[in-house]
Amino acid sequence: MSQALVSLFHDPGRPMELASVPVPTPEPDHALVRVTLATICGSDLHTVSGRRDAPAPCILGHEGVGRVAEANGLSAADGRPLAAGDRVTWSLMSSCGECPYCTKRRLPQKCDHLGKYGHARYEDAHDLNGCFAEYILLRPGTRVHHVPDVVTDEEAVPLNCAGATIVGGLEAVGTREGESAVVLGSGMLGLYAAARLRTLGYETVAVVDRLEPRLRLAREFGATDTFQVGDMEDGAIGEALTDLTQGRGPDLAIEASGAPAALASAVEWLGVGGRCLTLGYVYPGSDVAFDAQKLVTKCLTLRGLHNYHPEALGAALDCVSATRDQFPFGALVGPTYPLAEIDAAFAHAARGDAIRVGVDPTRT
Repeated sequence: MSQALVSLFHDPGRPMELASVPVPTPEPDHALVRVTLATICGSDLHTVSGRRDAPAPCILGHEGVGRVAEANGLSAADGRPLAAGDRVTWSLMSSCGECPYCTKRRLPQKCDHLGKYGHARYEDAHDLNGCFAEYILLRPGTRVHHVPDVVTDEEAVPLNCAGATIVGGLEAVGTREGESAVVLGSGMLGLYAAARLRTLGYETVAVVDRLEPRLRLAREFGATDTFQVGDMEDGAIGEALTDLTQGRGPDLAIEASGAPAALASAVEWLGVGGRCLTLGYVYPGSDVAFDAQKLVTKCLTLRGLHNYHPEALGAALDCVSATRDQFPFGALVGPTYPLAEIDAAFAHAARGDAIRVGVDPTRT
């Protein structure tokens, strides 16, 4: 039996363990995929820093793209059987399709029998379920998509997390052509949000962040206006947003930072009848204080979304395919490290000077 290199997370502060494990033959309705590129998500950083719990040991990494090494009956989302050599990406979870969350509530990402890639305990070779490894095993109930030839690995790799989350979140909260929006946070989620809102016909898309380099990048992704926290007080930003929206305030706010102050600012800045989508609070202890009277008297809608309905991944791929000449999606993946340098990759990602740091398990 051939061997594969994997990186095992044990505890915060402890180096990853690089281990050689057997490469299993996929069971029926599974597929073995060789990972060609993965990226370090914010939730991976939360796990490694100890802000977020994870079963240990585990293979982290859920943003990935790869080529099918061996398919055993698993089909793509469009019904085509997977075949060796197919370049694919996949939903970050598998679901049963039968429980109430899957059938009645349209929340398969909260399935009673949910499996999450990059967030499960590793016990043996059949637990190859994270992307920081040479191979990953895709299970039944996973939405698998062929990556279009025109889309590069760098453009595709974050879509099964951040990209699909934005597409699914905007569908959940509702969008209307001609509206105005404010995006709080200019990381991967915020940049995807700006680009998506512009393609949906939003005339004003203001982006707020504390880092000027990220705001410059936001302008490349469609932001019509940018505001730097620290350079301007919240009240001044609110006044500027009111001026941009003819005295009403934004129709839509996207909280994409996870900063405790962001949700309070969104509630303050939104206009009457506004809607807020919150995505960034993916770690415990995210206590937020805001004046709930404004939530009531402004008739605001507050909507949270964790992960996404798997259908959103196909829509995210379509969006990038259609607008890749308009927005520099591939530039969002910065320095890329071989799997053997996984600790260096995490240290680089923790510095925050790259939107995404890549891990290439095919590099030696």
